[in-house]
Amino acid sequence: MGFIDGESRHQISLLPPCVDDYVASDSLVRVVDAFVASLDLAELGFHRVVAAATGRPGFQPGDMLRLYIWGYLNQVRSSRHLERACVRDVEALWLMRRLAPDYRTIAAFRHDNPDAIVAASAAFVQFCREQGLIGGRMVALDGTKMRAVASPKNIAGAERLARDIAHTEKEIAYYLDRLDIIDETVAQGFADQPLHREGFTAAIASLQRRKDRLGRRQQELEHRDEKVLVFGEPEAKPMGYGRAPKTPSYNLQSVVDVESGLIVHHDVYNDANDSHLLHPMSVGTKEVLEVETLQVLTDGGYSNAEEIARCEREHIVVAAPIKRGAMNSDHFRPAQFVYDEASDTIRCPAAQTLRPSGLHTRNRAMRYRTSACSSCALKPKCTPGAQRTIHRLVDQGALDRMEARIHADPSLMTIRRCTVEHPFGTIKRMSSGGRFLTRGLKAVKAEAALSILAFNILHAVNAFGASAITPI
Repeated sequence: MGFIDGESRHQISLLPPCVDDYVASDSLVRVVDAFVASLDLAELGFHRVVAAATGRPGFQPGDMLRLYIWGYLNQVRSSRHLERACVRDVEALWLMRRLAPDYRTIAAFRHDNPDAIVAASAAFVQFCREQGLIGGRMVALDGTKMRAVASPKNIAGAERLARDIAHTEKEIAYYLDRLDIIDETVAQGFADQPLHREGFTAAIASLQRRKDRLGRRQQELEHRDEKVLVFGEPEAKPMGYGRAPKTPSYNLQSVVDVESGLIVHHDVYNDANDSHLLHPMSVGTKEVLEVETLQVLTDGGYSNAEEIARCEREHIVVAAPIKRGAMNSDHFRPAQFVYDEASDTIRCPAAQTLRPSGLHTRNRAMRYRTSACSSCALKPKCTPGAQRTIHRLVDQGALDRMEARIHADPSLMTIRRCTVEHPFGTIKRMSSGGRFLTRGLKAVKAEAALSILAFNILHAVNAFGASAITPI
């Protein structure tokens, strides 16, 4: 029995002479080409849309945008990899019409047009909305941490920098002492040549450069408000989950339409906490969808009473579980204290009335107390202190209404999880496990927009078909 052998590489074949014959009629690359062709690149803000009258001719912005969208769809994000794809990938050959820009030109396009790339991603959402593919009545919001282009070793605060400088000075002193010993040995005639002098001198020079670098970082940190800084990527912040090691990252926020599964709005922040992002993300989504009311499903990380109240004033209904802190189970929990809105008082488990006793301005919470605690028979079950104090947030009513919505329809959280988690998994798979390639928040936003646009095109084709989203 033999093996299956291929044909000779020198065999003449009658292959189709047209590159278009090698690309399937329902290929994603054709959707990318048609979408970019429908855009008004000048209105979106792309540079060099009109060719200059003098100088060397450049590449059209539309061709560069096509290449980047195709690259992010196929997990080819590096400018050097895109350069190679232009000469060896059939789809790239078809898309670029055999153009082969070098990697510097490809990288410069993404660097020079960050805002326009974000606008192009938003344009696809508007197109899908105009086609009636986006419901726009209920959306799901969530965030994920994406690695920045920086090593965890570049994360440092004032204490660590001082410790590293002291350690470096100690090492320099050690090598200087070794040089002194060598000089004494040579002077006494016990050695014909200075032993290891060249190596020790090189080590001292290297350590001195390190000390100078640490000193510059120390000065940079003194001029900034942050306690910890990521050197080399100062706009990134150490982020992580739980007790896991914190790595330099950005916080990618996305809002997914429940009906279509498309990401209708997104943004990138360098704030590791999601609690203050509910209102700006919800209002931004409402403006994109151009609706009067909106229902937002999210998780407990966004259960900020002030943010939820602000959303209610904007006719945005939020559904999320309340994030509660831990408490000693031996004592009565705050939920066992019943608030009466009409009288603005709280009734405790001992049927005593707690009245307002002042506002805690930093936490935006009202304090409620009663003088009956000292003689109460239930005091051992209530508090180990002299008096029990209940804090009620100024916007606690918004939290209570949100909690009532969750209790009335528990399936909302299942809908949220099934809607918003899937896009992050796909985007991280398409971006090498969730890592940006560019530096700086503005460039990272452009890269995130390309990832979101690639996901939306892929999902729209899978859900509605290529014909439904191909602009005419």
